[in-house]
Amino acid sequence: MSDPDAKELVSEERRKLVTWLWRLPVLAAIGGAGFAGYEFYKHLDKTLPSKTPVFEPKTKIEIAELAELASLWSFAEFSLEYMPAIVFRVPAPVSGGLSFEDKHFIAFSRICTHMGCIVQPNENFEAIAVSYNYRTTSPVLACGCHFSVFAVDKAGEAVSGPATLPIPRVQLELEENRLYAVGLEQKPA
Repeated sequence: MSDPDAKELVSEERRKLVTWLWRLPVLAAIGGAGFAGYEFYKHLDKTLPSKTPVFEPKTKIEIAELAELASLWSFAEFSLEYMPAIVFRVPAPVSGGLSFEDKHFIAFSRICTHMGCIVQPNENFEAIAVSYNYRTTSPVLACGCHFSVFAVDKAGEAVSGPATLPIPRVQLELEENRLYAVGLEQKPA
């Protein structure tokens, strides 16, 4: 014969174990939801570009003649010390850009601040809305790797996708109807 007190003790121990075991999936689900919420918030917490960027001097290189950038939103690609970059003619002044005689220019690195892919200029507003989930009326720099979007007319602000930092601006100079790149925006401290 078995002892009824021993059976009751084993049964009580099992109840305690089962009570704790059913809590594990609930705690895992709560932890997973918390992590997902953190990741979601992290993508919404984007850093705005500085209104007064600080540029690190680079070897001066010629980008383009002004005649090559005669129309609004025209652009020219170039390399600044082996880094791919791009300059745009924009309709209004942009912080960190160059303005003279009612002409405005802004240049950027083409390296995405999310994972280092190369961003491309995109002027197809419907494609930007569908593919990148960002509605705009101005060309953007778009990263095809993870779908980050940087607004050219907002000083390179990361406006959509996983990138949270703005794309670095390139310092411009004008000399005898030619644009030159002379510096790269330093990362914020």
